[in-house]
Amino acid sequence: MKKILFLTFLLFSVHSFLLAQSKTGFSKTWVVMVSLLEWADTSLSTFDKAGRIDEKIIHFFKNNGVPANQILYLKDKQASTSTVRSEFVKFIKQANKEDKLFFYYAGHGYKNEADKVCFVTYKGDEWSAEEIVQTVNTNFAGNMAFFTADCCNSGGLANEIKKYPQRAYVALNSVVPTNTSTSNWTFSNALLYGLQGKNFIDFDNNGAITVSELAKYIDEEMATVEGQKAYYFIPNNMKNWVVANNVPVKKNLLVGKRVKVAYDGQDYLGFVEDADGKNNYKVRFYSYTNNESEWLTLNRLKSFSCEKDLPIGSKVSALSAYDDKWYPGKVINKFLCLHLVHYDGYDSEWDEWIAPQKIKKL
Repeated sequence: MKKILFLTFLLFSVHSFLLAQSKTGFSKTWVVMVSLLEWADTSLSTFDKAGRIDEKIIHFFKNNGVPANQILYLKDKQASTSTVRSEFVKFIKQANKEDKLFFYYAGHGYKNEADKVCFVTYKGDEWSAEEIVQTVNTNFAGNMAFFTADCCNSGGLANEIKKYPQRAYVALNSVVPTNTSTSNWTFSNALLYGLQGKNFIDFDNNGAITVSELAKYIDEEMATVEGQKAYYFIPNNMKNWVVANNVPVKKNLLVGKRVKVAYDGQDYLGFVEDADGKNNYKVRFYSYTNNESEWLTLNRLKSFSCEKDLPIGSKVSALSAYDDKWYPGKVINKFLCLHLVHYDGYDSEWDEWIAPQKIKKL
């Protein structure tokens, strides 16, 4: 189950959610990050703390003008239920009407017996997505808040903010509310790249990254790399809000493409981040923290294609994440390499996005 990035990020004008290149643009941003890689309950799986991306996100905000007194960062043992609840309320109550909030959670997520999405605090207690959004709505004076979560069932946050149409709330989450999530930092890395203004996220190459472009990039990363469907909600009047300005223009069409690179007879998935104009390309390879990259010549790169591409309506057998068993069903939708499967004899609430290696055509 994956770490949830719970980011409350406040932006600096009605036209820009975030200016990644402006150190003054974050003076009215309040950042709340609750990130757990270990728990008192030893039955909960822990995560490697090496290269944790939550700290890199905090570092980004500090370096870009967020005052120290406007950052609340609770991690691991600090994130007990009582501490999280009390510090969260006390912290966001200090904000003013013109301020914005960035909220991030990473850790374990699940659905409780009442079918509510919950995030796990240090001692194993539940902290529901419903409570989190209600807390912000009740105690945060500003109208804009950005909710991110990197864990299982994290899409529950997006469903909760839909209940407040009068608010300028955005949610970017690692997976749909019904599914488990990867234990890698892929979602958090993608979020950080957007904040940093990486030009491979600027799909229309106009020098700015909108929140819609960031959502699209995250969605594609999670589907292609982790085999799971990300989940987000962006109000119509916020779809063109700018996350990063002054983004360098891409000068090579391969920048932003996923490729395969052969090593010792095996192909590895990579992402082209840069090009030098001399047929050399900087390729980032996917790993736990996505920190491995190499400059390669064009002849080393192979086109990426999905392992399986089944038409909508195909009869299939799919390996369900609910109980790790194969069930017959039908493909009812597609997104990149993912297939949405409706299982025979089950209601639509059990529909599931399936990765290529977990689906077979009947």
